Amino acid sequence: MQTAELRHCSCKGEYRALMAILDRAAENPGVTVVAVTGEGDYFTAGNDFIDSLENTRNDQSSAEGTEVWEKGSSSGINSFRDFITALVNFPKPLVAVLNGPAVGMGVTILPLFDLVYASDKATFHAPFVQLGVVAEGCSSYTFPRLMGMGKAAEVLLFGKKLTAKEASDRGLVTEVLPHASLHQVWPRIREYAKFPLKTLLTVKEMMRANDRETLVKVNIMEMEYLKKAARSEEAFTGIMNMFAKKSKL
Repeated sequence: MQTAELRHCSCKGEYRALMAILDRAAENPGVTVVAVTGEGDYFTAGNDFIDSLENTRNDQSSAEGTEVWEKGSSSGINSFRDFITALVNFPKPLVAVLNGPAVGMGVTILPLFDLVYASDKATFHAPFVQLGVVAEGCSSYTFPRLMGMGKAAEVLLFGKKLTAKEASDRGLVTEVLPHASLHQVWPRIREYAKFPLKTLLTVKEMMRANDRETLVKVNIMEMEYLKKAARSEEAFTGIMNMFAKKSKL
């Protein structure tokens, strides 16, 4: 079993590192299952837009600052697009273990995993519209299929924060465990890693093959919309407001 950790905010460098882990795991015959968990109290706090704003925060209104923001955000979006494609195409079982709250991409990528275990302290929040950006991680396709259009709209359009139980009821989570007992999931995952690899690969391919081409297309579409949104005044204002709130904490 291979284990990877998501940090509080995912950025270009981390996406590249995670893709490298997935590439090595896919090629390594000794790896049967890849499990992803969070570092610290969070599963992930979403995309790190603050990286893209680092050079603009001292002159938020300048044309030069806006241009740097646009270039930085576009580069980060391309890295994120490639990471999502890697998850879609990964041939071995993927397991997510949510040790705490998930925000943004930490929520949207969950349907791309084969199993999702969550602490009862985990929450699920995708405040895209409030930030002037759009849904990603193939969620514009996967969420309506999992939840129905109305429930998906609550999450993706209006930023409803879900509890772990609500996420389980909507199909995002396989099982919710008491936070103090979350560690008990790891022996179970290690047992799964003993299953015959070729058969696991075959059955996952059977389950995922029909949607793979669609997911790749949806990912490309979402990222193009995200690039356009990232150049908008709404996004620049929304992200800068988020930065201002964080700086006061």
